Amino acid sequence: MSEATAPQPRIKITWLIGIFAAFALFAVIGAYSARMTQTFSDYDQQRAQARYATLAQVRHDEQILIEPVDKQGYPTAEWIDQDKGTVRIPIVEAMAKEIDTLKAATPKVGCVIPGTVPPSPVPATAMTNAAPAAPAAATAPAPAKPTPAKK
Repeated sequence: MSEATAPQPRIKITWLIGIFAAFALFAVIGAYSARMTQTFSDYDQQRAQARYATLAQVRHDEQILIEPVDKQGYPTAEWIDQDKGTVRIPIVEAMAKEIDTLKAATPKVGCVIPGTVPPSPVPATAMTNAAPAAPAAATAPAPAKPTPAKK
């Protein structure tokens, strides 16, 4: 016989062991994940409840800042800065006071609105030095009329 070698098996033992090890690792990871979902299934619900509680507290604090009220629930005024004379009052009361102030003042045409900065006047020298710009169409010659063709 010639130097013939024994035929190799179609499936190598090391490959078979590697495939079984990979499957076993996959099974262990799947079992661990299933156990974790059963143990911590309400995590999202707990976070949602905490977020709703925080949102309710923020809205409550915001409402207190917008409309301060006393113990009976009636709107009140409070000092913001007593040295400057700044007071926080309810918006309804502030609008009523502003309307009364505006009704008492007589309107004048062309006067400055209170609380705004009047526009600065244009210096007279700037107006006298500026030459009026002639439009370009006025200096261009007019197009000639076409003459009718004679028969």
